[in-house]
Amino acid sequence: MATTIFVENLPSDITEDRLKDVFAQIGEVESVKIKSELLTLLSSHPQGYGIVEMALEVDAYRAIHCFEGATFKDRKIHVKEAYPLFEKAKNMFEHMTDGYQLSGFNPMASFERWKDQHKGH
Repeated sequence: MATTIFVENLPSDITEDRLKDVFAQIGEVESVKIKSELLTLLSSHPQGYGIVEMALEVDAYRAIHCFEGATFKDRKIHVKEAYPLFEKAKNMFEHMTDGYQLSGFNPMASFERWKDQHKGH
């Protein structure tokens, strides 16, 4: 199963092929997508970001370790694992409640059921 990496602060002239070549130095890259924020496109220093899917989890973690904080075309890039939206929501909820359920209400239960039903897909 592929592991997704989030790459921030990419130079505005970076191409998906070039980003793929960089990460392919670590391991097999399944896909690359580059996005740019609208507000940064209007500024003098666009700060694009990319999504890189590595074929192997171990290669993804090696890439994160190797490239986090590295300088790429005079830009310090930030590289971290990308988490699905429901994982972010769960982490935020657990942080807000210190892991306790409030009055037996658990809004994350449906996310947990969905995640369990879709394991391995």
